[in-house]
Amino acid sequence: MTVTIDGKTLKVEGGGIRENLKPVGTFTDRWIDAVYKKEAKIFGAIRSWTLRCYEENVPWTSSVAKHLQEKAQSGDAVSFSVDEGNLHEVSATNVYILEVDIGYPKGSKASSFIRYFTVKLQEAP
Repeated sequence: MTVTIDGKTLKVEGGGIRENLKPVGTFTDRWIDAVYKKEAKIFGAIRSWTLRCYEENVPWTSSVAKHLQEKAQSGDAVSFSVDEGNLHEVSATNVYILEVDIGYPKGSKASSFIRYFTVKLQEAP
């Protein structure tokens, strides 16, 4: 599996990709044939993703998590793609980085450490 954001390849934990599609529209309460109905007018949908990633023994200056934090702060859209062969594919889609959550379960002073981070993305127009 290959996952890239802004040209950076991410190490994604097994089962670490969640994709969500949320329709966007308006809803109107109606009486149809003496029965209450909620009528929907769907304008489109917004896709979003949550990725659970990790880095092993990567200094902070070279960290993908750090890079993604910086991109999130700038507010610019970045390129995102997923290639899981026949299982699933997201072709070069522009996204906003909504959140980067970082954890250090063993502490950053361990001689060998893993940095876990979760990235939340939303498709850009």
